[in-house]
Amino acid sequence: MFSAKEAFVAIPRELDGTTKFFIWDFDVVVLFMTGLILGIFVGSLILGGVLGAVFVFWWSKVRQGQARGFGIHSLYWHLPLNPFKRLPASFRRDFQG
Repeated sequence: MFSAKEAFVAIPRELDGTTKFFIWDFDVVVLFMTGLILGIFVGSLILGGVLGAVFVFWWSKVRQGQARGFGIHSLYWHLPLNPFKRLPASFRRDFQG
């Protein structure tokens, strides 16, 4: 038989939780890795780490007090092309299908 410890299954508290990488949100990890990769391209890993930390600090200040999913929402509104081809245009209100 199974003991109580082996039968434990973690149940998520929210259905629409954000994507995590260990304990950090995914958008924060992507920004840090972007700075780190830019530093590697330049030839200085330390500069990349500092640049990634600056990106993360700046993004945490921008994101503070915003709704969950603020990063993807800002990408939708500020990217020049239409990267979300499956989503309808934001001005469309009536859908027939």
